[in-house]
Order: sequence, then C-alpha cells, then structure tokens
Amino acid sequence: MLHINSPEETISASPEKVYQVLTRFFERPVEDIPGLSNWESFADGCRFTVYDHITCRLTLREQQPNSHVAYHAEVETPHITATAGFDIVPKGAESILQAKMDADVPFLLQGMIKGVVNQFMGTAMQYLKKAIENS
Repeated sequence: MLHINSPEETISASPEKVYQVLTRFFERPVEDIPGLSNWESFADGCRFTVYDHITCRLTLREQQPNSHVAYHAEVETPHITATAGFDIVPKGAESILQAKMDADVPFLLQGMIKGVVNQFMGTAMQYLKKAIENS
C-alpha cells in the first residue's frame, strides 16, 4: 500500500465553504491544472486524464460535514485503486486542509510513481485552495 500525505494548506475560508467546494468541485469542468485534460463530470464524481496517459475516475464516497471528504479513485492503466481523503480543521476564520491518499500499488511500482503522484497532489491542492478562496 502506498501512503501519501500532502502538506497542510491554510485556506482563507470557513470549514463550511471548504466542505462545499470539496463535495461539489466535480460538477463543473476543471481548468488551469497543468497535466490534466479530458474532464468529464458525473452525478457523483468525475473522470480525467493526467499527463496525457493516465485516466482516473473519482467517485465521492464519504462525507462528514465540514470536517472530512473522501473519494474512491480508479486508475485505468495500470489498474490501481486508491482512497483520497481530505481533512478540514477550523483555524479561526480560516481552515487547514490536508489530503491523504492510500493506493493499492504493487511494491515494485511504488518507487516509480510516488514522485509523480506527490507532484500531482501538490498541484491539485494549490488548485483547490485557489478554487475555494475565489468561489
């Protein structure tokens, strides 16, 4: 199992606003994330391509109002499943957001993909911060 934790991000928004964006971001096309293309929205998630060759589908699986949101992720090739969770912690008028991912990746592939996944998670966290603060 591959475990990745993003750095904590301070978001200039209430936990309620962070939660609302995290549970609904997939309803509209996502733009301005380097390496992400072919966005499709569904009632409970989305599908997209990363770096022109990795197709991923996210499905909303778990919601704890204003504190936690989790998605089930499936990568088509190579077939990998993961859980991507977001923890929201109040901090005065702001919120702290941290993403955690657990992926069912064979041990021999972990070293090859960990850097790419870390980079993409960092980019996604910056996008989410911007989307939350500008909504």
